[in-house]
This record gives sequence, structure tokens and C-alpha cells, in this order.
Amino acid sequence: MKRLDHMEKKFKADNGLANIFWGVAAVMLLALFVYRLFIDEADWFLIIYFSFTIFFMLSITIKEYAVTDVNFLEIRFLLKILTRNRRIAIGDMVALKKLSPNQLRIEKVRGFEVLRVKASDLDALIAELVNRNPRIVVDKGADQ
Repeated sequence: MKRLDHMEKKFKADNGLANIFWGVAAVMLLALFVYRLFIDEADWFLIIYFSFTIFFMLSITIKEYAVTDVNFLEIRFLLKILTRNRRIAIGDMVALKKLSPNQLRIEKVRGFEVLRVKASDLDALIAELVNRNPRIVVDKGADQ
């Protein structure tokens, strides 16, 4: 089977405050763990919480969105944890709406997705998606 990676368009994700939140949570748990370690308490649960926080933080960091010939739009994660290939395809799009200079709401047949893209890439992403499927309704939203 041929790989079509050379034909896809990639757009960088803007993870925003999510990275800051998980970083602060990890630092707070680490500080609590070190504090409890110095007062000689056995805190295995803190080690488990800290490990889970780091694991969860790293597994949800989105690296990019890619418009592919095969899957139309994919969300790509930074780390490939638990599966060999962490790509989630978004399908059955009905409408696009700009929420802010870097957020795009994708209305699907069943629900919606909100993407955070670099502000400079948002218009190019909308143009690419509409070019691939002209039936998608585009509402500019925040630009009006």
C-alpha cells in the first residue's frame, strides 16, 4: 500500500493553556512528594499520582493537524503511547466556524470538535478543508 504522506498538508497545533496547566500540576505534585519525603512518610500514592500526571500530560499533547488524501483531517499526538500510531481521523464534517483568531469549531454529523491552530495557519486550514469538500458551510464567526 502506498503512503501518501508527501501529499498531505500539515498545520501546527496551538496547545494553549493546557500545557501550562499540566506542567503546574506536575510541579505541584513533585513538590508535595519531595516535602513528604523529607518528613519521612511513605507516600506511594504520590508517586502513582505524579507518574499518572506525567503520562497523561505527555499523551494528550497535540503536535499537528494534517489534511490527508486518505483521512481528510487527522489529529496527530506528540507521543505514540499505548498504540503504535496515535492519529485520530475526523470525518463527516458539515460546517466550520472561527471562534477566535486561533480556534476553529468543526461541526460534524455527530457532535463537534474545537481545534486550536496557530493563528497564522487558521485561514489556510479553512481554505484547504473547503477546497477538499466544497459542501462544507463556512461561518467566519469572530471576524465579523
